[in-house]
Amino acid sequence: MENLKGVFFALLTALMWGSAPVIFKLGLKGEISPLVGILIHNLTATIFALVAVLILRENLFNHPIRELGMVALGGFVSGFLGLLVYYKAIKVGEVSIVAPIASSSPLFSVLLAVLILGESLTLQKVLGALLIILGIALLSYSR
Repeated sequence: MENLKGVFFALLTALMWGSAPVIFKLGLKGEISPLVGILIHNLTATIFALVAVLILRENLFNHPIRELGMVALGGFVSGFLGLLVYYKAIKVGEVSIVAPIASSSPLFSVLLAVLILGESLTLQKVLGALLIILGIALLSYSR
Protein backbone atom coordinates (compact mmCIF):
# COMPACT_ATOMS: atom_id res chain seq x y z
CA MET A 1 0.00 0.00 0.00
CA GLU A 2 2.90 2.35 0.76
CA ASN A 3 4.24 1.86 -2.78
CA LEU A 4 0.81 2.70 -4.19
CA LYS A 5 0.80 5.97 -2.24
CA GLY A 6 4.28 6.73 -3.57
CA VAL A 7 3.14 6.07 -7.15
CA PHE A 8 0.10 8.28 -6.68
CA PHE A 9 2.18 11.18 -5.37
CA ALA A 10 4.76 10.63 -8.12
CA LEU A 11 2.03 10.86 -10.78
CA LEU A 12 0.67 13.99 -9.13
CA THR A 13 4.19 15.42 -9.18
CA ALA A 14 4.53 14.56 -12.87
CA LEU A 15 1.26 16.39 -13.60
CA MET A 16 2.43 19.52 -11.79
CA TRP A 17 5.98 19.42 -13.15
CA GLY A 18 4.65 18.64 -16.62
CA SER A 19 2.54 21.79 -16.68
CA ALA A 20 5.25 24.03 -15.19
CA PRO A 21 7.51 24.30 -18.29
CA VAL A 22 4.63 25.72 -20.34
CA ILE A 23 3.93 28.27 -17.60
CA PHE A 24 7.67 29.09 -17.38
CA LYS A 25 7.88 29.61 -21.15
CA LEU A 26 4.93 32.02 -21.02
CA GLY A 27 6.74 33.99 -18.32
CA LEU A 28 10.14 33.93 -20.02
CA LYS A 29 8.91 35.02 -23.47
CA GLY A 30 9.62 38.68 -22.79
CA GLU A 31 12.42 40.46 -21.02
CA ILE A 32 12.61 38.33 -17.86
CA SER A 33 16.02 36.68 -17.63
CA PRO A 34 16.39 33.09 -16.43
CA LEU A 35 18.11 34.38 -13.26
CA VAL A 36 15.21 36.71 -12.39
CA GLY A 37 12.84 33.87 -13.29
CA ILE A 38 14.36 31.47 -10.77
CA LEU A 39 14.46 34.19 -8.12
CA ILE A 40 10.72 34.75 -8.54
CA HIS A 41 10.13 30.98 -8.70
CA ASN A 42 12.11 30.25 -5.54
CA LEU A 43 10.70 33.23 -3.59
CA THR A 44 7.19 32.07 -4.41
CA ALA A 45 8.01 28.49 -3.38
CA THR A 46 9.66 29.77 -0.17
CA ILE A 47 6.66 31.87 0.81
CA PHE A 48 4.22 29.00 0.26
CA ALA A 49 6.50 26.54 2.09
CA LEU A 50 6.88 28.95 5.03
CA VAL A 51 3.12 29.42 5.29
CA ALA A 52 2.61 25.63 5.18
CA VAL A 53 5.29 25.07 7.86
CA LEU A 54 3.63 27.67 10.09
CA ILE A 55 0.11 26.29 9.56
CA LEU A 56 1.25 22.70 10.19
CA ARG A 57 3.45 23.83 13.10
CA GLU A 58 6.50 22.03 11.77
CA ASN A 59 9.74 22.52 13.69
CA LEU A 60 12.38 23.94 11.36
CA PHE A 61 15.39 23.48 13.59
CA ASN A 62 14.90 20.16 15.38
CA HIS A 63 16.84 18.16 12.77
CA PRO A 64 20.43 16.93 12.48
CA ILE A 65 22.72 19.54 10.88
CA ARG A 66 24.02 16.99 8.34
CA GLU A 67 20.48 16.32 7.07
CA LEU A 68 19.70 20.03 6.87
CA GLY A 69 22.98 20.56 5.01
CA MET A 70 22.21 17.82 2.48
CA VAL A 71 18.76 19.28 1.82
CA ALA A 72 20.35 22.72 1.42
CA LEU A 73 22.95 21.30 -1.00
CA GLY A 74 20.18 19.61 -2.98
CA GLY A 75 18.33 22.93 -3.07
CA PHE A 76 21.42 24.67 -4.43
CA VAL A 77 22.06 22.00 -7.06
CA SER A 78 18.45 21.64 -8.22
CA GLY A 79 16.72 24.82 -7.08
CA PHE A 80 19.43 27.19 -8.24
CA LEU A 81 21.89 25.64 -10.68
CA GLY A 82 19.45 23.19 -12.29
CA LEU A 83 16.66 25.73 -12.60
CA LEU A 84 19.00 28.40 -13.97
CA VAL A 85 20.15 26.13 -16.78
CA TYR A 86 16.60 24.81 -17.31
CA TYR A 87 15.12 28.31 -17.57
CA LYS A 88 17.82 29.25 -20.06
CA ALA A 89 17.00 26.16 -22.13
CA ILE A 90 13.27 26.97 -22.02
CA LYS A 91 13.87 30.62 -22.93
CA VAL A 92 15.89 29.76 -26.04
CA GLY A 93 14.42 26.37 -26.99
CA GLU A 94 11.12 24.68 -27.64
CA VAL A 95 9.39 23.39 -24.51
CA SER A 96 8.32 20.23 -26.36
CA ILE A 97 12.00 19.37 -26.86
CA VAL A 98 13.62 20.89 -23.77
CA ALA A 99 11.20 19.45 -21.17
CA PRO A 100 11.56 15.79 -22.20
CA ILE A 101 15.34 16.03 -22.29
CA ALA A 102 15.43 17.75 -18.90
CA SER A 103 13.04 15.08 -17.65
CA SER A 104 15.72 12.48 -18.19
CA SER A 105 16.90 13.30 -14.67
CA PRO A 106 15.67 9.91 -13.34
CA LEU A 107 18.46 8.30 -15.35
CA PHE A 108 20.97 10.20 -13.24
CA SER A 109 18.94 9.54 -10.08
CA VAL A 110 19.02 5.78 -10.68
CA LEU A 111 22.76 5.80 -11.38
CA LEU A 112 23.56 7.97 -8.33
CA ALA A 113 21.20 5.95 -6.09
CA VAL A 114 23.08 2.79 -7.03
CA LEU A 115 26.54 4.36 -6.65
CA ILE A 116 25.99 6.56 -3.58
CA LEU A 117 23.03 5.05 -1.71
CA GLY A 118 23.82 1.42 -2.49
CA GLU A 119 20.40 0.74 -4.01
CA SER A 120 20.10 -2.33 -6.21
CA LEU A 121 20.16 -2.14 -9.99
CA THR A 122 17.48 -4.50 -11.24
CA LEU A 123 16.52 -5.52 -14.74
CA GLN A 124 13.30 -3.53 -14.35
CA LYS A 125 15.25 -0.37 -13.53
CA VAL A 126 17.58 -0.87 -16.50
CA LEU A 127 14.65 -1.48 -18.85
CA GLY A 128 12.83 1.55 -17.42
CA ALA A 129 15.92 3.70 -18.01
CA LEU A 130 16.17 2.45 -21.59
CA LEU A 131 12.50 3.28 -22.17
CA ILE A 132 13.10 6.79 -20.82
CA ILE A 133 15.98 7.22 -23.27
CA LEU A 134 13.85 5.91 -26.13
CA GLY A 135 10.96 8.22 -25.19
CA ILE A 136 13.25 11.25 -25.01
CA ALA A 137 14.74 10.39 -28.38
CA LEU A 138 11.30 10.03 -29.97
CA LEU A 139 10.02 13.31 -28.52
CA SER A 140 13.20 15.26 -29.21
CA TYR A 141 13.64 14.24 -32.83
CA SER A 142 10.02 14.54 -33.89
CA ARG A 143 9.26 17.83 -35.60
